[in-house]
Amino acid sequence: MNTGDTFLVLSAFLASAVEMVEALTIVLAMGVTRGWRPALAGTTTALLALAAIVAALGAALTIVPIGTLRLVVGALLLVFGLQWLRKAILRASG
Repeated sequence: MNTGDTFLVLSAFLASAVEMVEALTIVLAMGVTRGWRPALAGTTTALLALAAIVAALGAALTIVPIGTLRLVVGALLLVFGLQWLRKAILRASG
């Protein structure tokens, strides 16, 4: 494995770790505020839904051109990022 591949694997791992911590935080917050049964039921349902979607559509991602996929994902990230930025500015300004 060359250096570029090592950095790619490390960055993907760290990004996944950040998302895992965020998901864990949400589950813990829901468990403390609403009870553990609904929080764990929601977590289980989400994991099953994710597994079903990956099993059904995972191979279909090879059909989508990578350029188009990057454009769509980038546009969605830009739209959501701008919304979060707007809310953060409004919150900071009072």
